[in-house]
Amino acid sequence: MTKDILIVIRKGPYGSFQAAEGLRHANGAISLGFRPIVVLADDGVYLAKTDQDPGQGPWLSLGDTLEEIIARGLYEKKDAPAEFYVEKESLAARGLDPEDLVEDLEPVDSRKVSELLSANSLQLIF
Repeated sequence: MTKDILIVIRKGPYGSFQAAEGLRHANGAISLGFRPIVVLADDGVYLAKTDQDPGQGPWLSLGDTLEEIIARGLYEKKDAPAEFYVEKESLAARGLDPEDLVEDLEPVDSRKVSELLSANSLQLIF
């Protein structure tokens, strides 16, 4: 039996470590036999934007990392695939189009995010 872990990423991919840590924990959860349920909300939705370019600063692009974790979570664990969501309201507030995001993210409304928060006692919020 796989244990679910809800990982909510609310911080953007550049300027702080939270988004990278959220991805690291999602990847580690898969390796340890957990089934991550990843939600990108608030500035965390920027993590899902394709063709990210952090510029010449000290930050690394995390878009490819997210895509690898999604692929791992969906295709390595076919009996209990991970879930990957992006909050619609956060996308709209930041002017992002779901068509400009990495594949295999399911747009959901804030009500679904609330349901996920209520249903999962094991949570990490970044």
